[in-house]
Amino acid sequence: MNKQVTLAQIRFNTESNGHDKCWRLVLDGEEILVESVSIHAPVFTSRDWIGPISKFKHHISVADCHVHIDEAGVALITGRE
Repeated sequence: MNKQVTLAQIRFNTESNGHDKCWRLVLDGEEILVESVSIHAPVFTSRDWIGPISKFKHHISVADCHVHIDEAGVALITGRE
């Protein structure tokens, strides 16, 4: 998958078994589970209220970026191309 996004947010997948699909990527609101994430772009932290679970979740976030996810579930986030 290759996708240009306005906002990519990365957080640990607390439902993971600790070995598989450990990371949640939220790409312009669409969530994808991945094995690992490599970031080659400026980052910042963000916090969002998640209504269905009534909790805040914290993210490492990247604005205006390109996301590539390979068949093994490895994500690469780079600055906008």
